Amino acid sequence: MDTTTHRIMKSYISPPSWYREAYYIFNFTICIMQFFGFAINLIHISILTRPQMRSNAVYRLMIGICCCDLLTQINTFLIFSPFWIRDSSKPEEECYMTHTFFDAILYLHGTTVLDITQRGASWMALFMAFFRMLSVKFPLNAKIQKLSKPVFALWTILGVIIFTSLTTWMVQARRIIREYDWDYDCDKNEIHLNQTRYGVLIPEEYIDVQARLVSIYGFIKALPSLIDPILTVFLVLELRKAAKRRKNCGKSLTADKTDNTTKLVAFVTISFFLLEVPNGFSHIVNGLFQNNVPVRTISVMIPVFAEFLPIINSSSHFFVCLLMSTQYRETARTVFKCFEPRNDNVVLVEECKSTRTH
Repeated sequence: MDTTTHRIMKSYISPPSWYREAYYIFNFTICIMQFFGFAINLIHISILTRPQMRSNAVYRLMIGICCCDLLTQINTFLIFSPFWIRDSSKPEEECYMTHTFFDAILYLHGTTVLDITQRGASWMALFMAFFRMLSVKFPLNAKIQKLSKPVFALWTILGVIIFTSLTTWMVQARRIIREYDWDYDCDKNEIHLNQTRYGVLIPEEYIDVQARLVSIYGFIKALPSLIDPILTVFLVLELRKAAKRRKNCGKSLTADKTDNTTKLVAFVTISFFLLEVPNGFSHIVNGLFQNNVPVRTISVMIPVFAEFLPIINSSSHFFVCLLMSTQYRETARTVFKCFEPRNDNVVLVEECKSTRTH
């Protein structure tokens, strides 16, 4: 057996005995949650894509966030539901570190897309709050107000996707799929496999570089969640200042609509606060504690069980918009009316004829 290959395929984590059963139950639960979350987001995007909603830069950015959420839920479902879309593992395969080729492909490229979409939604929410804060703080500045134009929202979405794709590629580019004809059983004994299986790994010559890049990537992941609460505080402060200015000028109707939109942005932004912290923490720890098995084990287990956070977060946007936005509620009514059965009223018309008498 190739000793180099033997050194490469080793476990960097040592989960406790209860982890496997808990992980199975968690997968089953999260798959059920995703059905509901995906359905809610389909309704959400059908409302956001109406012409009256697309004319607003805030809602255009929310379209981008919703698209990322839908892709995130699809990828999470594919990665975390092996007993629904793939053959159930055989008892002897439960402890294998290797995968079938389909699972290896799904794990490598599925997690790549998952990282891009999750990061993309967080950064879009961050920019949405940032642009809104500038718009409220400088209402008469023509250059700042351009940030509120719908076309600028499209460029922001494109820029975010490019940025998240490049940063994700930074840590995923060196991962490869390698064939194995051996593995370990549940007693950690090396065994020969009857058929070729596959592992996703980092070549040994790139391990040190990868560790540093993963730490940097972890900080990039956590950065939006660290900025979100600070930006939300500034947004609320600017909202109060703007409300005072309008009150002195005697304006009320327009102010209410502006305040509701700003509050909506604040709620959506703060909902992303805890979303990326577990994942970012995991990457930072994995990079800094490469050979510390207990610490790495904890850092891997936390983000795995935190995968329900994106589902709850993305599903909440529909309800937050219903509560905070009058325009959203009015548009939702028009969407739901399309599914109501038509009640054609039948009007009886009696024809009256006049008769002439001589």
